[in-house]
Amino acid sequence: MSVAIERLIRIYNRLRRGPVTIEIISKWVNDAGINVSKRQLYRDLDNLQHLRFAEGESVIQIIDEKNRKTWKLEYDASVDAINQYDINSFFLFKNFVPASIQQHRQKSLEKFEQILYKNFSNNKYQQQAEANDLYLRKTNYWNIMYGETEHKHLDDLLWALQNKRAIQITANQVNSSNINFDKYPFPLQFWPVEMLFHHGQVYIAGLAAATGELLIYLVNEHLEFELTNDVFNRSKYFKKYKEQADIRFGITQPIDDKVYNIEIEFSEGYGLAAQKNFLHQTATWKKLKNGNYMLKMKCCITRELIGFLGFSLDKVKVHQPETLKDLIIKKYKDSLNLYEGEEVSEERANADY
Repeated sequence: MSVAIERLIRIYNRLRRGPVTIEIISKWVNDAGINVSKRQLYRDLDNLQHLRFAEGESVIQIIDEKNRKTWKLEYDASVDAINQYDINSFFLFKNFVPASIQQHRQKSLEKFEQILYKNFSNNKYQQQAEANDLYLRKTNYWNIMYGETEHKHLDDLLWALQNKRAIQITANQVNSSNINFDKYPFPLQFWPVEMLFHHGQVYIAGLAAATGELLIYLVNEHLEFELTNDVFNRSKYFKKYKEQADIRFGITQPIDDKVYNIEIEFSEGYGLAAQKNFLHQTATWKKLKNGNYMLKMKCCITRELIGFLGFSLDKVKVHQPETLKDLIIKKYKDSLNLYEGEEVSEERANADY
């Protein structure tokens, strides 16, 4: 099979998942390790519109009022069979979607459930009905609980992301991820790049238009912003965004501009369990002679890293760098001082980051 035909088949199979713009398909081929130019992608998508890979399916192009092109696969009829694994996958998604999303969008989820059932009611949909409706429950522990304000924010921010519009942030009372809060006075011109779901909460991530610095804001009632008609070139700035995002542990700002070689020893049982968690893309694990595990990462030191180590208490030990080790020791001493009579102080707690 030629490289070109194989690429067309893979792109066609990607279209089976849903509509694409040139940016979406470009990101997909890059992630999939397919070496192809954007110009060739345009030609491939044009070729697919004139080919018929399967009966009852066709690729069409849609051009909106802003001359933006979208390609999608249209089906003459929904005839594909689904199995019990597919049905369970949908119900796992429906029942385990974060509470912040599910609570106010339940009717929308039920609409999709009705559409799915209408099209596939003859595909063993009756099997394990109780498992799907009665036996799936999430605790919602540490999930933020959203109201109408947050969901209005989500819809507005999705519009800004889709249309590559800058937003004007006018106020934000919660300083959860941007430690140098006073450096960014409002109003702040902000280029939104991605919406992130992190630790049970939704954030909007992007670049400060004036400086190109990565900033991440928690989407909640304290975030105030205005939509604008100022268009920015997302692809032009995505590399700069990703370079800053990839060196963070979690999403909080680094304590400085350094990238550290980090080594943390975990007790045997805790290390065995922790290996199942995604911590950072550079994370590697090695079993030590004493039975414990050593975690190695190359990233910045962030508030979340310090919090993660504090949460782990006496099950972990920082071997390097000294900067991180000293911060952890100081935080433990500060905590001890609190319990020996000092008052809780926001200023002191944030002094180191």
